[in-house]
Amino acid sequence: MTEKQLQRKVIKYLKSLPNTWFFKVWGGGYQRAGIPDLICCINGIFIAIELKGDNGKPTELQKMNIKNINDAGGIGVILYPKGFKEFKKLVGEVKRCNIPTAGWSVLKNASFSSILDTSKD
Repeated sequence: MTEKQLQRKVIKYLKSLPNTWFFKVWGGGYQRAGIPDLICCINGIFIAIELKGDNGKPTELQKMNIKNINDAGGIGVILYPKGFKEFKKLVGEVKRCNIPTAGWSVLKNASFSSILDTSKD
């Protein structure tokens, strides 16, 4: 499977999930290098996905960014086609995890400043 085919598969899956926001990062000359391909927020959890086809290999910069995301408390993964089933299991666990989101909801609703806009109603 190519990276493009995996990308379509993952995006289709992400679109099927409730409480999920994501975007595809399109690399270019004005962008920082090594940013993961998909940036997601699933049930309040930050997930970054570096997609690789069957024969793809991440660069050292991509591996470093995934490590840094994990070190920062997010979830960063390098996803190969053979790992898609495991990725879905991971997302399933993320969707069942409600502990952090309750605390974050309180923080979002707190009035730290009148200039922070969380676009809540």
